[in-house]
Amino acid sequence: MQSQEGRFPHLFVQDRFQSNQFPIGSLFIGGDSPVIVQSMTNTNTLDTKATVEQCIRVFDAGAQMVRIATQGIAEAENLKNIKAELLKKGYSLPLVADVHFLPKAAEIAAKYVEKVRINPGNYAEKTSQPDYSPMEYQQALDRIAQKLKPLIQICKENETAIRIGVNHGSLSNRILSRYGNTPEGMVESALEFIRIFEEAQFYNLVVSLKSSHVQSMVYANRLLAARMKENNHLYPIHLGVTEAGNGLAGRQKSIAGIASLLNDGIGDTIRVSLTEAPENEIPLAKNLIEYFEKNKSKYTETQFKPWFNPTEYQKRKSNTVLNIGGKNQAVVVLGIAHKSSCSMQKPYPDFLAPNEDIAYLGNERPIFFQEDKVYIQNYSVWKNEQSNCFPLLSFREWESVSLANEQIAFVQLNLAELQLSEIIKRLKNSNSLVLILEAISDNPIAEWRTAFWRLHENEIDMPVVLHRKFETHQNDQFLLESTALFSSLLLDGFGDGIWLQDLGCVHRETTKQIAFGLLQSCRLRQSQTEYIACPSCARTLFDIEKRLEEVREKTKLFKHLKIAVMGCVVNGLGEMADADYGYVGSVPGKVNLYKGNLLMEKNINEENASDMLVALIKKEGDGQIQKH
Repeated sequence: MQSQEGRFPHLFVQDRFQSNQFPIGSLFIGGDSPVIVQSMTNTNTLDTKATVEQCIRVFDAGAQMVRIATQGIAEAENLKNIKAELLKKGYSLPLVADVHFLPKAAEIAAKYVEKVRINPGNYAEKTSQPDYSPMEYQQALDRIAQKLKPLIQICKENETAIRIGVNHGSLSNRILSRYGNTPEGMVESALEFIRIFEEAQFYNLVVSLKSSHVQSMVYANRLLAARMKENNHLYPIHLGVTEAGNGLAGRQKSIAGIASLLNDGIGDTIRVSLTEAPENEIPLAKNLIEYFEKNKSKYTETQFKPWFNPTEYQKRKSNTVLNIGGKNQAVVVLGIAHKSSCSMQKPYPDFLAPNEDIAYLGNERPIFFQEDKVYIQNYSVWKNEQSNCFPLLSFREWESVSLANEQIAFVQLNLAELQLSEIIKRLKNSNSLVLILEAISDNPIAEWRTAFWRLHENEIDMPVVLHRKFETHQNDQFLLESTALFSSLLLDGFGDGIWLQDLGCVHRETTKQIAFGLLQSCRLRQSQTEYIACPSCARTLFDIEKRLEEVREKTKLFKHLKIAVMGCVVNGLGEMADADYGYVGSVPGKVNLYKGNLLMEKNINEENASDMLVALIKKEGDGQIQKH
């Protein structure tokens, strides 16, 4: 077979979104400036000593900016003391005041710190009005513009930047009345405030759209970048998956959302939000940025307009073969071989992953086959003796052999092979094949996307399993690389399954944990209890790290449930909107329990709340314990 003439075009590889550049204190953000790493304190803002010490730990870990909860006038005034103490100790990097609800706190804070974060969902807008006429809607915007005038003037006088921080969980009733709780509503919430600031000739703005739902976070930021380009609102974008939780799941959700957008060229500053000590967030954030910096030359070629909507999840249509494709949930393929020639790190302690859906045997010919499992075996040793074992053919094998039309088989191909006209012709006439789509180049995301464009162009609907070989020796590096690569395609709606194959020193159980965790992070398949947990700040009303671990231990076998653990109600009730149950701080040391958005128990002592949560789950009929 002869390859098609000409070089196949690169698709979907984007230059960095060229935002405006401006200073925030001693740093520059936007434009070609390096991506900034930041975190947020969880100490009492009125405790100057504790807050200063935590800021120093976060700065020493490598953060370049620290945000501090500023919930009232007293906290805003104390930022002056915190700033002075940090300067006295030689720390001059920017501080950010995090303000909700209270314009006066923002106005005071803007005199002392380099940036103020305000939330359009609750800043200067407290109405519970459910519906708005066009006139009422505009009148509400006019009132907001008037209330923002003092803050804008103070920020101009003090050269203080403003972050327009939209949260999926706290959109205003006004936005909800027109756009619903959607990525479009998040984008419009930000754009409305941008227009107000521009009318006042204030341009030192950073914009963030955050959600605990990775799909919503990615689609909203893609849409934001597109809308800002259309309207020449070129402001730096802050990235983060809020309420990501802790441990492996929290890290993997953060990687899936942030890495997918960094790959798209979106993001000028990032925060990894973990329900842990804030300094724990910094290593992963730095590693993410270093990973994309190292690969920058591979990810910055001409953009090709996508042939699908990248701001709305829609799974690629595919035929069903076995349990793969069609309406089936994404499958996990995993090799059976255990490495014994190298020293492997232990798997993550967070959860016991289920068994893989498809076991790759390689050249092994086991005596025993489980009836409820699908196996694939190299064609060279396959004997067609087991009804649930199917051949895996390389390109050359598939090119040279003839299989019966009804024979189910798996074929490994890469982009270069998909460019062959004869291969395309054979694929179009094959209804019993599963395509194992390999990525072998230095730019696997673009390679995979181009391959799916090729399949789309030729109306080939066979199911596709994404396959990539890694050679890593550290669990965390494997977690970062595999999640960063696979999540972009999965969030595009591409891939009926994944096959992560490590050639280094990663334990098989670790590979399985990361594979199933990847699908759960992208909200494509749930295999463990989902925890939506805020990272904690000075507003948190109980010891959230301790209580999250307690809740996790007591509910980890309810693998079909999503459980929210929230420190307060600022974003809590909104971000837990799709949770089955919620554990939310109400007053210091007290917790409210929810089923969905319905309040079930009020002001429970935090020491008893986890047991009462379990009792509520069982009382409501959701206490089925699921074991793998």
